[in-house]
Amino acid sequence: MKGLLELAKNPMPFEEGTQEIWLDPDRAELVLKTHLDENIPGGSKSTEFIHETIQFIKNIAPPESYKRVIDLGCGPGLYSQGLAKSGYKVVGVDFNRNSINYAIEEAKKNNLLIDYLYEDMTKLNFQNEFDIALLIYELYGSFDQTKRKKILNNIYKGLKPDGLVLLDVLSDNSYEKFEQNLLWGLSANDLFSQKEHLTLFASLKYPNKVSLVKNILAFDNGDLVNYNYWNQYFSIPDLEKEVTEAGFIIEKVYADVNGGEYEENSDCFAVVLRKK
Repeated sequence: MKGLLELAKNPMPFEEGTQEIWLDPDRAELVLKTHLDENIPGGSKSTEFIHETIQFIKNIAPPESYKRVIDLGCGPGLYSQGLAKSGYKVVGVDFNRNSINYAIEEAKKNNLLIDYLYEDMTKLNFQNEFDIALLIYELYGSFDQTKRKKILNNIYKGLKPDGLVLLDVLSDNSYEKFEQNLLWGLSANDLFSQKEHLTLFASLKYPNKVSLVKNILAFDNGDLVNYNYWNQYFSIPDLEKEVTEAGFIIEKVYADVNGGEYEENSDCFAVVLRKK
């Protein structure tokens, strides 16, 4: 009970839980399933949206001029495969072993030459190798400011002069709409586990446009698992300040990574950055 009471306390911003769901071997199949099943809330975008995004990338950075792409947080390679089929030379990076293994097998089945790396994007050390970098599906805001700075610095070093970045984030409007909630209940055979367990769920708003979605699973053998999923929300000036400090300029703002026209009061927005 003492352990449960400790986990139930509100953590400091971007404090890790007992386990990251992306790295939890007991949830490996769940994570892969959310990537591949567009019907699961929080899972991958639709096939149509992915196709639109690939086409948008081809329009702003045609493979004849922007040949080498790094897909950061590539998951099972849905975007990497589309880019490779479109003529790009792709490196996919993810720190989920199960997703990378799946991506490698899919590339082999489809005779695609994609270089997949099982690696943490905060620790990459490429130098002047890529024409364009992707950091999409709002991954950027899931990191704290220190890690965001490392990621941008790594991207900057890895890009060639005038290289591009496609990046998306959640907006201020999404933060305002974020609903706080506290729930608990007895669960069995849900997304997290087939074993019976007590689930404690919290969605919390923090100052400085930060939110937390927190799940605690308590099993009858005393095992406790806590997942913390953080998000940083941005205005365009907020994001511009961070990317400018890292050496980028914002070329244009879009509604999303598929290139739609930006609209105020949207829940997210995307930017194309250029290396100075």
